[in-house]
Amino acid sequence: MEMSRRSLFRHSGVAVGVATLGGFELFSQQKKPDPFAGLKSMTAGVKPLDPADYQARIEKARKLMADQKIDLLYLNGGTSLEYFGAIRWGLSERMFAMMIPARGDIAYVCPKFEEARAREQIKFGTDVRTWEEDQSPYALVKQVLQDCKIPSGVIGVEPTVREFVIDGMQKACTTAKFVNGENISQGCRMIKSKKELEHMTLACNITKKAYEAGFQTLHEGMSQGELRNNIAQAHTRLGATGSGGPSFGPSSGNPHGSILDRTLKAGDVVLVDGGCAVEGLHSDVTRTVVFGKPSDRFRKIWDIVKKAQEAALAAVRPGVPCEAVDAAARKVVVDAGYGPDYKYFAHRVGHGIGLDGHEYPYLVHGNKLPLQPGMTFSDEPGIYLANEFGVRIEDTFYVGEDGLGHIFGETVTAISSY
Repeated sequence: MEMSRRSLFRHSGVAVGVATLGGFELFSQQKKPDPFAGLKSMTAGVKPLDPADYQARIEKARKLMADQKIDLLYLNGGTSLEYFGAIRWGLSERMFAMMIPARGDIAYVCPKFEEARAREQIKFGTDVRTWEEDQSPYALVKQVLQDCKIPSGVIGVEPTVREFVIDGMQKACTTAKFVNGENISQGCRMIKSKKELEHMTLACNITKKAYEAGFQTLHEGMSQGELRNNIAQAHTRLGATGSGGPSFGPSSGNPHGSILDRTLKAGDVVLVDGGCAVEGLHSDVTRTVVFGKPSDRFRKIWDIVKKAQEAALAAVRPGVPCEAVDAAARKVVVDAGYGPDYKYFAHRVGHGIGLDGHEYPYLVHGNKLPLQPGMTFSDEPGIYLANEFGVRIEDTFYVGEDGLGHIFGETVTAISSY
């Protein structure tokens, strides 16, 4: 039986080279090749979003506002501000806001001392209203509504806006009606463009390649932190900032691992969950491998999880409710004896993904939102045996124009051991 290449590179940073001379096998130790040596940036030449891409998002938001009789969308710092305005702005107690009216010019409310920094980033609209530290930003919001002729209008508030900001606006704008604006922001964000899908494909391919390089460094006594750093290094070499959170052995029996930093032993299950971003759009990938020889019990559970992942993807069709994808995966797991409900498969099968690693919509029981082409999700069933080991296989997919679910990049087809 021919020895696999991976088995040659298994332990202690050395490999066993095999040569034949006169019918006898000669064994010699040689240094393990650097798994990072061949990694080169995959992000050179990536096409960023251009102003037309952002303008299309703004116009879609305005169409949704008109359909739902919302007069203005209020955004603060975070990924929705980045999505619509190409502005990266952190949250603080000081209001920085982008306000998109259904009709009329976009306006901004900004701390006066931040005005120069804000104008460096603002690309859409020129109406920037500033407030000094002893002034109220809420009075400026009221002015914007008056100038847009909607003082009694319906204001859609992006879901991440904090309660104290909403309270301040309600007290200042007593005739306006403030409502949850998630149908506008999420209605735009959950459908990805062709360019966005390309960025996500690249991000997923980078993470999968980084994992493979990281797994090649597994060795007896390795810490989880060392593997995490190796995977981060591989991402950097490949042109993206990213990493993966490893769980060794019994820690993998918890879906999100343990605070214990275990060291690697022969036979340990290694579960890694992580990703990176390309032009702000995320990958999310989980792989479960074995350091050494997989046990029969591990093989059985890995196969069940893989079939559950495939069942979830096969359930994807436009018009199918999100909850049906979870149900398809959960049925495989429960029918195999790992139920009921969330007993061993302890979480939903997937979440939306884009500028945020987790974003709406979610593939979970009770979510009857119909799938649409351009939606993107994780597909990540798992089985977790407390104090023993866990298996999760996760890939990110999109709903294609052909009506099928498509994995970004290559998916795993067989158990890997190192």
